[in-house]
Amino acid sequence: MNNVLKYFGLSTLLMAFMVFTGSVFAQTSTTGSIEGTVTDVAGAAVPGAVVTASGPNLIRPQSATADDAGRYRVVNLPPGKYTVTVESTKGFAKFEKSDVEVNLSRTSGVEIQLQAAGAQAQVTVTDTAGAAVDVSGNTTGSNVSNEQFSNFPTQRTVQGLYTIAPTVTRSGLRDATGRDRDPSVAGSSGPENNYILDGVNTTDPAFGGSGANLPFEFVQEVEIKTGAYGPEYGRATGGIFNVITKSGGNDFHGDVFGYGTTKGLVRAVNNFPFTGSAFNGFSEADIGGDIGGPIVKDKLWFFGAFNPQWRKNYYLTQTFHSPVDNKVTIPFYAGKVTWSINAKNTFTAST
Repeated sequence: MNNVLKYFGLSTLLMAFMVFTGSVFAQTSTTGSIEGTVTDVAGAAVPGAVVTASGPNLIRPQSATADDAGRYRVVNLPPGKYTVTVESTKGFAKFEKSDVEVNLSRTSGVEIQLQAAGAQAQVTVTDTAGAAVDVSGNTTGSNVSNEQFSNFPTQRTVQGLYTIAPTVTRSGLRDATGRDRDPSVAGSSGPENNYILDGVNTTDPAFGGSGANLPFEFVQEVEIKTGAYGPEYGRATGGIFNVITKSGGNDFHGDVFGYGTTKGLVRAVNNFPFTGSAFNGFSEADIGGDIGGPIVKDKLWFFGAFNPQWRKNYYLTQTFHSPVDNKVTIPFYAGKVTWSINAKNTFTAST
């Protein structure tokens, strides 16, 4: 009986540890943070000051209280731009800084200097420098937001973005539609990477490749880690590719898009370097749309997207020079629900 209780206790402890580590992994891979120090004009710390971060990607404002040294840290912030506020208190004027950019797994620094209430009623600062350098870690890599990659001249999938980071190159591997996948990081092979989508490891357990190659319109931000990443990102000797999809918001928003090409726009293949068949162009149709918004404002959000893609690859055989068509149809879709349970807990489900 004692052995049964012992094994039951160990099993319960192990399960609790797995749930805890899983939640920590999801938080670190889907959010960022803002930290800094609150001081007065003389440089003295202002303990007890309440710092609040708010933004369109955050379902309800997040706050943190400065400690005795004036330090604060607002955590679990989805990537996006935020307004940092300290309400007027203890004889100080209200402080507000807008357009503070937060990236996935990164810490943005905001130093707050409070002015005396008698000097002016409010101090407002607009951040125009973009995301600050994260001095809290030494991970190498790049972060790319949807505002940036929507203007890049690359393939319209997240894996087409990965090679913008230093040391990341094309591996020669392709998905069913012929697009690049599973890049090489600093000489490693494509299957040696880890791929994370909305906090879930989507790496193929059998072959090590990516389990998803999403269209641009589904994605909020892409993070590429090429070195010195933390122990929570294990089982990788290459890079870490972290993607978070879009969410709803307190305002309805959406897009309708369409792309296409024909065989006449693709260069013809004149020489056949090997016996067999040779690629001789393709035609493609790519249409879709997405919509997001509130079910209950400040409480429950939704996002949904659908993007069917049709692609026909043309081949010529070496012996008979006869055409062979290979048709590929992929119905991409995505959905997400964000629920603010209370001030300290938010539940997110995505597919």
